Amino acid sequence: MPPETQAEASSTPPARHSQPPRVSLPSVDRPSEAPGPDGLPARPRTSLAEAAALALACALVGSIPAALRASRAGGPFLGGWLASAAIVLPLLVLFVWLSRAAGRGFRMLTGNRVGRSTAAGLALWIGLSTPALLVLGAVLKSTTHHRGLGGATFGVVALGVVIGAALVARRLVGAARSLAEHGQSPRLIAAAFALITIAPLLLVAFPLVRGGEDSEAARSVVAALVDGAIFVVAAALAANAELGLEWRERARTWGLRVAAVVFAAGFGWLFVSQSLGMAIRSGGGLAAALMSGLERWTDRDGDGAGAYFGGGDCDEGDARIHPGAIDIPADGVDQDCDGRDATRRLPEEVPAAPRTARVGAASGASLAAHPSIVLVTLDTVRADHTSAYGYAKKTTPYLEKLAGRGTLFAHAYATGSDTQRGLTPLVSGKTFADTAHDHREWPTIAASVDTVAERMKRAGYLTAAVSSFTWVSREHAFDQGFDSFDEVYKEDHPERGITGPHAVRAARAFLAKNADDPRPIFLWVHLFDAHESYLAHTGLDFGKGKEGLYDGEIAYVDRQLSDLVEAVRASSRGATTAIVVHGSNGEAFGEHDSNGHGKELFEECLHVPLVISLPGATSARFDAGAVSTLDIAPTILELGGATADDVEGSSLVPILRGDLSAKREPVFAASTRRSAAVAWPLKLLSGADKKAKASPLLFDLGSDPAEAHDLAGSRPDEVERLKKALAAAEGRQTSG
Repeated sequence: MPPETQAEASSTPPARHSQPPRVSLPSVDRPSEAPGPDGLPARPRTSLAEAAALALACALVGSIPAALRASRAGGPFLGGWLASAAIVLPLLVLFVWLSRAAGRGFRMLTGNRVGRSTAAGLALWIGLSTPALLVLGAVLKSTTHHRGLGGATFGVVALGVVIGAALVARRLVGAARSLAEHGQSPRLIAAAFALITIAPLLLVAFPLVRGGEDSEAARSVVAALVDGAIFVVAAALAANAELGLEWRERARTWGLRVAAVVFAAGFGWLFVSQSLGMAIRSGGGLAAALMSGLERWTDRDGDGAGAYFGGGDCDEGDARIHPGAIDIPADGVDQDCDGRDATRRLPEEVPAAPRTARVGAASGASLAAHPSIVLVTLDTVRADHTSAYGYAKKTTPYLEKLAGRGTLFAHAYATGSDTQRGLTPLVSGKTFADTAHDHREWPTIAASVDTVAERMKRAGYLTAAVSSFTWVSREHAFDQGFDSFDEVYKEDHPERGITGPHAVRAARAFLAKNADDPRPIFLWVHLFDAHESYLAHTGLDFGKGKEGLYDGEIAYVDRQLSDLVEAVRASSRGATTAIVVHGSNGEAFGEHDSNGHGKELFEECLHVPLVISLPGATSARFDAGAVSTLDIAPTILELGGATADDVEGSSLVPILRGDLSAKREPVFAASTRRSAAVAWPLKLLSGADKKAKASPLLFDLGSDPAEAHDLAGSRPDEVERLKKALAAAEGRQTSG
C-alpha cells in the first residue's frame, strides 16, 4: 500500500457497526415527513384531493354492478353508473381520507411494510370469504327447507370457509413479498392483488344482474351485501395504495375537480330523471338503499313518497297527491302523479249487475248474486285505537265512513296475537294449528291446503292479492289460487319503510288491467304500515311516544284504505263490490305488563276492528255476541257461492242480511303462552305453559273492559263451562 494510502486509511476511524452508511433520500414536496422506525421515510400525508381521486376510482369500480342492475330494470347504464357512484362518493372520500391518515400513524409505529401487507391481507380475506359465504348461503337455501339445520350447517361450514380464506390470503401476501424482494414491480403486484380481491365479488354480482323473478325476493339484500363488500375491499386497497410522485401530483391537481364533476353529473341526472331513480331502486343494492333514505328525506308532506330519488311525488305540499292516490276524474288535478288527469267514465260504460238476494233488511238494499269482494287486512291495528270504535283521537275517519254504509262488528277477535295465527285463516279457512304447514320459524303452507283463493277461483272469480310483508309470499306458498300476486314489500322494507302506497298502487293497477273482464274479482290487500317500527307522518300528530306514533300510523293506514276503497268505488265494479276490512291482531303498550304482540291474549292484543260493507247496504252494528276473524273465510265463500267444505268458523252473512240478534257460539284464540275463549261478555284466559299463570282468569268485558278484575274464584260454573268449550276447540285442532 502506498504511504499516502496508508495515511488516508489510518486517518479514517473504524465503523462501530457493520451497517452501511445511511443515505439521505431527496425530499420532493414532502418536507414534513418523518422517518419511520425502520429508517425508511414514512408515507406522505394524504391531501383531500388525493383521497377524492382514490375514492372516485373505488366508486366507479364498485358501482358497475349497480349500473348493470339499473340497466336491466330499464334505465341507462351510464346514468346508473354515474348516479350510483355519486351517491356513495362522499362516504368513500371520508373513509379513504381518514383511513390513510390513521394508516400513516400506524406505520410510524410499526414500519411501512407491516401496515401495507396487513391491510392487503385483510382486504384479500374479505374479498375471498364474502362471495364464498354468499354462494354457500344460496346453496343451502335451495337445498334445505329446515331452517335450524340450514343455520347450523352454514355456521360450521362458514367457519371453515373463513379460516381457509385467511390461510389463502396469508400465502398470497407471502408470495407477493417474495416477488417484491426479487425485483417484481410493486404496481404490478398491487394490480394483481386488486384483481384477485374484487373479481370473485363481481362474479357473484353478475348472476344477480341476470337473475329472473325467482331470485328477486332476496336480490336486493344480497345485492346490497355484494355492493358493500366490493366498496369495503376497494376502499381498503385504496387506503393503502402507494402513488408515485407523478400520480400524486395529478391527483392533487385533478382529484377534487373530477370527483366534483362526477358527483354533480350523477345527482343532476337523478334530479332530472325520475325513471333513472326508479331503475336504480328497482335493481336494489347499496346505492338503492341510500336512495330510499334520501327520497324519504324529500317527503315533506308525509304521504309516503318523495319528490326525487325515484319517489315521483308531483306535489310535496299536498299529502293527497302522490303516486298511488285516487285520481278524481275530470277535476283538473293529477292526484296520482301519472302525468294526466283521469277521465270520467260515462254511465253507460258501467255494466249493470243482476240483483237477486236481499241484504240489509233495515235499508231494503239489494245485493248482486255474486259480488266482487275486496278483503283489506290492517296489520297490527287494535280496535280501541280506532275512532270507528270510539277512540277519542280521530285516527280512522274513513273506516267510520265505511261503517256508515256497512256493518260494524263491535266484539271482533283475532284468532291469535301473532302474525302467523292472525293471517293464516284468511288463506286456508282454518286456524294456524289446523292448517298443514312445515315447521320453520316462518312456515310454508302445504300444497294440499285447499285455499280460499282456490275455492273462489273455481267459483268463477278472478283472484288477486297484494302482500306488504315478507312472509306473505310466493316462497311460503301464499300465492296458491291467486291469478295475480304482488309482493310490494320488495319496493321498501316493511318494518323500516312505507309500503301502503305501493300496495294501493298495485291494487289499482290490477283493477285497471282487468276492468273489462266480466268475472267478479276477489282481491286481498294487506296493509302493513301500522306494524312496528313506527314512523312519523306529516300532518298526523297524535302525541308523543310510541303510542302517539302508533296512532299516527293507524291514521296513515286509514288514508291508504280511503285511497283503495275509493278506487274500487270509482271502477267499473264499484256498484257491485263488497268491502271487508279487519285488523289482524292488536298491540300492547304496557297494559298487563306486556308490550308488542304474539304472547298475551288480553283485549289490547286480541280485540280488532271488523267492518263489512255490502253493495247498497246502510249502517248497522252487531254487538249481540263475539265474532272471530276465523269467520271471514266462510263469509267470503258464501258471498261468492264457493264451496265451504271443511272450513272453520261461522259465516257472518245472516248478520249482514239483518239478523242483528243472531246467537253466537264462543270464539277462540291462541298465542305462544295462552289460550282464550270469548262468549261475550265473558272471557276466559287459560295459561298454556309455565310462563303463564296456571289458574285460568275470567273477566266480564261488559263491566270490566280493561280486564282488571279476575272473577274466576267467584264464578266457578262459568269457568268450567268455558274451559270445556276451550278444551273441545283445542281437541279439534289437535285431532286435525
